[in-house]
Amino acid sequence: MHSAVAGLLLCCLLAGASPVWAGHGHHGSGHGHHGYLKIAEAPAPAWSELSREKRALLAPYAQTWDSLPDGQRHRLLRAAERWRHMDPEEQARFRERLERFRDMDPEERARARERWERFRALPPEERERLRQRWEAMSPEERQAARERHRRWREHLQTLPEDEREALRERLRQMDPEERRRLMETGPGGG
Repeated sequence: MHSAVAGLLLCCLLAGASPVWAGHGHHGSGHGHHGYLKIAEAPAPAWSELSREKRALLAPYAQTWDSLPDGQRHRLLRAAERWRHMDPEEQARFRERLERFRDMDPEERARARERWERFRALPPEERERLRQRWEAMSPEERQAARERHRRWREHLQTLPEDEREALRERLRQMDPEERRRLMETGPGGG
């Protein structure tokens, strides 16, 4: 069990932690960028200073822990702490997101990080509305949403740069409901 968690934490480290937490329910908990900056200023604990439980979760890092940059150690510690407080259903969702992220190619990971940063930049009310909408979807609806997103991404890649930027700007200026309707009609439908 601990090796599975440690493997997931490794994915978190490689992912930069951001996208895997999306939709996890830590919104409004003070875990924004400013909190991370404060944490990153303090040195991360040495391996010998970690609790027995954290050493068990982070066992794959035992040999290299003290040589990892502070930021990476802090991300791993946050991931271990969040994991500890998740119920089994949350752990399953977390595993699913991590596995999906792990299976992405580097370009897809970069896009996922960009989407996460755009999500974090939204007003808290908008983030919560989107989170609730996603949580209310069935697995089939979520898959359909992913497929629509993939089609849009492929469509954008076919456009000349100036048209692509114009469409992105148009989407940014739309109210959320108008943007949702356009996205659901598919490329070329708006």
